[in-house]
Amino acid sequence: MKILYFASLKENLNTSDEDFSFKSPVKISTIKEQLIQKYGEHHFPKNILCAVNQEIASEDTLVNDSDEVAFFPPVTGG
Repeated sequence: MKILYFASLKENLNTSDEDFSFKSPVKISTIKEQLIQKYGEHHFPKNILCAVNQEIASEDTLVNDSDEVAFFPPVTGG
């Protein structure tokens, strides 16, 4: 599956995307755990936003190997 990174997350990881392979279906929370192991928890805090196929998703959303998953930090306004 294609994992996309946006905004400061993209800058901090030095990549905009990568491919991962999981047994389908898999929960977003499981994907997030793997990314935390690879990059560290500070890049994937509890309030990080996630989208599956361009629709906002929750930690319990099931994802298939053909789906596109995007992570982006929460946006703050001022």
